[in-house]
Amino acid sequence: MRQLVSRILKPGCRILEVGSWLGTGSTRAIIEMLLPVPDALLYCVDTWQGSPNVGRHLQIVQNYDVLATFRHNIELSGGKDRVKQRVMTSQEAAKTVADNSFDLVFIDGDHSYLQTSKDIERWHPKVRNGGILCGHDCECRPAGELRNRIILAKEDDCIDGQGTVFAAIHPGGVVAVDEAFEGAAHLWGEHSLLRADGSKGYSTIWDIVK
Repeated sequence: MRQLVSRILKPGCRILEVGSWLGTGSTRAIIEMLLPVPDALLYCVDTWQGSPNVGRHLQIVQNYDVLATFRHNIELSGGKDRVKQRVMTSQEAAKTVADNSFDLVFIDGDHSYLQTSKDIERWHPKVRNGGILCGHDCECRPAGELRNRIILAKEDDCIDGQGTVFAAIHPGGVVAVDEAFEGAAHLWGEHSLLRADGSKGYSTIWDIVK
C-alpha cells in the first residue's frame, strides 16, 4: 500500500478509501504518509455497520460502537484534520463525488462479487487520469484448478486458500477484478515481497493505473 501511495504523494493530493472500519491497517498507513505533505487529504467512506455477508461484523456492531473507535484511532494517529469521514454507503458517496477527483482510490468494502464489481464501476471514473485504482483482498486469478471453486463461491466473503500461498482467499474480489480489467490488473500476490524483518511475504492488494 505504501508503495502505491508514494507514487501519487504530492501537495494537495486526494485519496479515498472505501471501507475503513476501525481506522487501523491501510487507513493508518495512508495517514502516516499524508501528514508531512501539505494539504493532502484522505476521504474515508463506510457505514461502520459491517458487511452483510460477514457474520462477525454483524455480531460486533450489535454491542460495539465501531465508528467511535474509528474516530478515536484517527485522533491517535494525528490525522483528525486530514481525514474526511463519509458515513454512508459506497453508492451514496459516489453520487456526491465528481469524476476525476482523486489521485488514488482504495477499495476495501464488501468483498462479495456483486458489491466489489459495483465499487469498481462506481469509483474508476472518480480517479484522475494517471491516478491509481486499487483494492484489497484479491489474492489470485480465477484460473486453472481454482476457477470452478472460486466462481461458485464468489458471493461469499472468503474461502479456504488451498492451492494458493494464502490461508484464505476472497473469491468475490478475485472474480470482480479479473472481469473488470480483463486480467490486466496487477496483483501483488503473484510475487513475494520483503518484509521489514527481512522475511518474505505476500500482499493481497491489486492495482491498475487509469
